[in-house]
Amino acid sequence: MNSSFLPITADITARINKIPNLTGTEKKTACGVVQGNIDESGELLEQMEVELHDLPPAVRPPLTHRMGNYRAELERLKKQFKQAQVALGDLGMRKELFGPEELRTSEDHRATMMENTERLGRTANYLGEGKRIAVETEQIGLEIMDNLQRDRETINRARSRLHGTDSELSKGSRIVTRISRRIIQHKLIFGGLVAGLIVVVLIIIAIVVVVKFKVLDNIPSDPAPATTQAAPPYGR
Repeated sequence: MNSSFLPITADITARINKIPNLTGTEKKTACGVVQGNIDESGELLEQMEVELHDLPPAVRPPLTHRMGNYRAELERLKKQFKQAQVALGDLGMRKELFGPEELRTSEDHRATMMENTERLGRTANYLGEGKRIAVETEQIGLEIMDNLQRDRETINRARSRLHGTDSELSKGSRIVTRISRRIIQHKLIFGGLVAGLIVVVLIIIAIVVVVKFKVLDNIPSDPAPATTQAAPPYGR
């Protein structure tokens, strides 16, 4: 777009400088061409502004400043074009229609236009430098976009790895849960076995005690000792 805008503005300037020297049909034709070029320049600026909004924010500031310069240049050309339309190109006709003061004013206007032409030349050099900077900025923007694309791919790969890790963690969590349940089941079974064993031991102890008491009850008691009779007295 920059390469299209600069030649058009240069052509507009050259044609505007010729308009005061033209008359009749030639002047109308030249004015129509200039107006068409001005309209085309405005459309180019609108397209450039749309493309500017699509660029990364990092490369917008210098291009935005450049667009402001282009817009100011186009407005200056519009004003210069209006002034050129008012000026008459035929010197004899100007002498007939205007007096010396008016003619001097016209000559001053011509000098002003020449000064504007020189200023435009300097502006063209400035725009050429701006074009070079814009190309360099565009290259930097492309490099930034490439870096962003690589970073995006890296982030996507890292995200895929995180998804895989999350899946593995979920599997590990399910395995740990199953192991915990089995441990609880084994503890319950072991506790039941211990409780049952304790109950069996208590029953056995109770049986032994009962049997022992029955055996003791069945053992006969010892007989009472016999009473000894007293011996008769001696000599009786």
